[in-house]
Amino acid sequence: MEHKHSIMDLITSSSERHDIPVVILAGFLGSGKTTLLQQWTQQCLQQGMKPAVIMNEAGDVNLDGQLLPEDVNMEELLGGCICCSIRGDFGMKLLELVQEHQPDVVYVECTGIAEPMELVDALTDVSLYAPVQLTHIVTLVDALQMSHWIDETVSVNKPSRKMMHLLQEQIRAANLLIVNKCDLVQEHDIQRVEQQLKQWNKETTIVYAEQAQVKHELWQRSFVLSDELSKLSAQAEQTPTIPPTCSCQIDNGHDVGCEARTHHHSSHAHVTVWTRALPTAVDSHTFELWLKGLPQHVYRAKGIVTFSDTTKRYMFQFAYRQTEFIPIRPQGDIDDVIVLIGEQMDAEQLYVELQEMLRA
Repeated sequence: MEHKHSIMDLITSSSERHDIPVVILAGFLGSGKTTLLQQWTQQCLQQGMKPAVIMNEAGDVNLDGQLLPEDVNMEELLGGCICCSIRGDFGMKLLELVQEHQPDVVYVECTGIAEPMELVDALTDVSLYAPVQLTHIVTLVDALQMSHWIDETVSVNKPSRKMMHLLQEQIRAANLLIVNKCDLVQEHDIQRVEQQLKQWNKETTIVYAEQAQVKHELWQRSFVLSDELSKLSAQAEQTPTIPPTCSCQIDNGHDVGCEARTHHHSSHAHVTVWTRALPTAVDSHTFELWLKGLPQHVYRAKGIVTFSDTTKRYMFQFAYRQTEFIPIRPQGDIDDVIVLIGEQMDAEQLYVELQEMLRA
């Protein structure tokens, strides 16, 4: 009779030291990382496990954390990129999570502009004095966005070379690729995306999803150390630590480095994070029109908003011209806010248009 291992058996067998699995969730802006994280943390809770999350936001507020189950222990890294500017903070947050909460698994959700391979060295440093081990790098790919970006017949609304390089690095780092939002494209588009992904990463496993829903077995498999990451971890242990460079191409406006910003508008060389509070309730129709009228190089918008024509507060998500509104009851005291992420955004013009929308 074949013995079936439980999830806890898989975790404890991944290392003689009974290491806590660490799963990195990567992917470009709006690809579905938080949706996947919601599902996987909920599955952990249903199995009687204790998940923990480290969530990185390039902006100054953590909005996606509002969508996670309240029982999940979470640490926030805000105002910078986890792979460079706040890499040292990541190690400390991970250590604190492990020591204080002793979770069964730790999920690290990178900001959409991070290169996940930069975390391998940082994780290896922490593993020297804490029982943690990277088991998977999962990169989500937006099928609609990807099919547009690689379409040679389309010449408008293309990303910069830096952004394409970033997307490639996120894909090359993954030992599991989830092609998400497949319901929004045609079969021939999915085939083109698959062909491109295999050119960039021949060794990875590719699965396809709608709304980031994947088979239960993939969640189970993420706890088990893969051969590829085992080799990477061994290489990182033998490599001297080198001061990190800003490989994610973020430049906070300083001459050197990529330090975290506390301003409401942090301007980078290739990525801009624009944050503004909403002082009043707004009309839902006017607000949705404002979102859809944002410049094409605004890749992502999200926030919390109160509508004057409804009785609920909403979290909104806007990615690649598609909008979603989710009724929420925010955890803690959180003001209404808008966060925009894109390339070379005109902050002054955005502010003018926002004020016009608020007066409408």
